Amino acid sequence: MRKVIKLNVYDCKVNFILSLDINKEIKRISTKNKQPFTIDYEVEGIVFYFNLSEYFILINDDYLTHNTLAHEIYHLVVKVTEPRDITDEEAQAWLCGKLTQEIYKFLETNKVEIK
Repeated sequence: MRKVIKLNVYDCKVNFILSLDINKEIKRISTKNKQPFTIDYEVEGIVFYFNLSEYFILINDDYLTHNTLAHEIYHLVVKVTEPRDITDEEAQAWLCGKLTQEIYKFLETNKVEIK
């Protein structure tokens, strides 16, 4: 399952992907972007990007919990704001809330149960 979240204020988009095979998704994404990126271990979730205009947050369906979502959303907020020299907590908290709301709405709409 996939959802694109546009963040106009940061001039970027976030690709939220829920998958049973994160390594397969990473391979697909890195091939499409012509950027080598692999991991050789199992993860509950991961956040990465190749440029500042497009980010990826992948969650393993087997580990879809509130904890995993919060953990990866936090990493995403840091990866979006730090390269832009944004250290203001209010801006980071706003982004965290926006991403959380969009992701939970997407999961609810698709009747995905969070464990």
